[in-house]
Amino acid sequence: MVKETHIKGGYLFALLALPFIYNKYLSSYELIYRFILLIIYIYFSYIGSVIPDIDMRNSYASKTFPKIYKLFGSRFRHRSFTHSLLSLYLLCYLSNIILKYTDNNIVFISSFGGLIIGCSSHMMLDLFTKEGIELLYPIDINFSLIPIKTNSKTEKLICKILNLIVIFLIGYRFYILI
Repeated sequence: MVKETHIKGGYLFALLALPFIYNKYLSSYELIYRFILLIIYIYFSYIGSVIPDIDMRNSYASKTFPKIYKLFGSRFRHRSFTHSLLSLYLLCYLSNIILKYTDNNIVFISSFGGLIIGCSSHMMLDLFTKEGIELLYPIDINFSLIPIKTNSKTEKLICKILNLIVIFLIGYRFYILI
């Protein structure tokens, strides 16, 4: 999938998880602080939706974070480690350690919540591509649910549908702020 599709997917997953995040973590804060935390959450879901492609040369993530690309790009094939359950587990483990040392700071909860949700959406969408992903890395088996070609008419249609759903959910979830 291309960057735009992944971004729409990240927003979609973030909006679908928003009632849980809101009720568990954000509802007790004042309106303006809730709004700021929601912006942080949505922004990090955007970052998470593109960051798994850090292992691919000339991707948006590798251009935005060149030092991280140097670390991952030369060591892993595209759609291997950064698209695996192992990387998602390590991200959750790292976030858990950081949250423990920051006494569950709500800004970090919003940040890591969005990041993990965005990465999950990226992996889910790439499962629907012809190339698939190495979900069980380091086992070298590609998983693909539906063989959709990247940047094809079908993917562009999926991107438009995701966009419509995101717009609908933004309106539907707006009541949470009030």
